Order: sequence, then C-alpha cells, then structure tokens
Amino acid sequence: MLLLALLAAAQDAAPPPAPPPSDIVVTGAAAGCGPPFARTYIAPMGQPFRTDGQTDPMKAWFTAADADHDGRLTLAEFLADADRYFTVLDRDHSGEIDPEEMSFYENTLAPEIKLYQRGQDKRPRTGKQKHEAKAAARRRADYEAPYGAGIWASLNIPQPIVSADLDLNRGVSRAELAEVASRRFPLLDPTGRGTLTYDTLPRSPAQKDIDACRAEADRKKR
Repeated sequence: MLLLALLAAAQDAAPPPAPPPSDIVVTGAAAGCGPPFARTYIAPMGQPFRTDGQTDPMKAWFTAADADHDGRLTLAEFLADADRYFTVLDRDHSGEIDPEEMSFYENTLAPEIKLYQRGQDKRPRTGKQKHEAKAAARRRADYEAPYGAGIWASLNIPQPIVSADLDLNRGVSRAELAEVASRRFPLLDPTGRGTLTYDTLPRSPAQKDIDACRAEADRKKR
C-alpha cells in the first residue's frame, strides 16, 4: 500500500513522459579518449538517454526524474520516473509490456543493450589488450563483468525491462515495474540516505572508461 501511495503522489507532480527517440545511431569508440562524456546512459529503469558527448546523459536523466528540481531524487520521484517509462513502453495501453513491445524496446528504443552490438567489445591488438579481453570474458562467464545495458548504466542489469518480469509470464505489468523500481532504488543508495544525488550516483562502465582514459592522458602531460 505504501508503494502504491508513493507512486500515486509522485504521478500528480510528475511531468509528462518524453517521446521516444526517432533517430538512433549506435557507434563504437571515438579516436583517443573521445568527448568528456559517454554518449549513452541507460537509466535504472531502462530508458536510454543520448547526447553528443559534450553533455552528460546521466545528468539529463537525473534532471528529468527530479520533478521538484531540488537536486535530490526521492523514492517517490524514482517510482514516478519508472511509471512514465512504462507508459512509453506499453504501446497498446494493455497494462502490460508484452513480448512484441519488449522486442520494440530492445531493437528500436535501446539497441545498445544487445549483447553483441558494435562497439561493445573492442578487438584486442596488443598483448595487454588480449590479456584484458580474456579476463573480461572470464568475468562475463561468472556474471561479473558488465554487459548489455550494464555497460551504459549505473547498475549491471543486462536487460532492465525483461528482468522486471517477476511472475515469468513473458510480460511486465505496471505493478511489477514499480516493485522492481522500489528494489533498485536502495542499490543506488547503499548508505541508506533515502535520496539520490547526481554526484553520488555510480558512473556507467562506459563513462568510467572515458574518465580513466582522460586521467591517464592528463598524467602523461605532466
């Protein structure tokens, strides 16, 4: 009951959902370190955000989800964000994201999450890169390394929508997505503060790679 009350309260103040992107281009790594930000961020409840890399797509999600613009994301706002995206995905308004709508999500709205999308795995060339590629493959076998949506997200969840199918009926209801949102919120708030801030959100592996590359480039300049 508390979960439903929080969701209902947040819906009243929440802005309408943004339209899904109409032109999606998935690219591989840029030359050098590339722009300062990853071009894609997959929000915790599955919505993709994209920029040209000069602005942070994670910041774009956080700003959109922070309904009262106080710089803090509450559970109620997080639930409202999940509910807005459910409405986008439930294209036939049946109250459930069915397999056809799931396919539309994977192939049209968020093609980056597909396991073998171009640009996810870089072909190793040096001995060090080959060693790192083998180590990453071993971690993937143990479900440790990020893959699918996990490469572009704060949480390592390869398919953030289908993983909300709690009753395994090949569909995701509005209540199921809300329940999963309530479970993911504390994963982003491990210290139990009760709110999320942009500065404390985990960066995606894609963003961490860029940050590490730029830090190494700065080190070499010194």
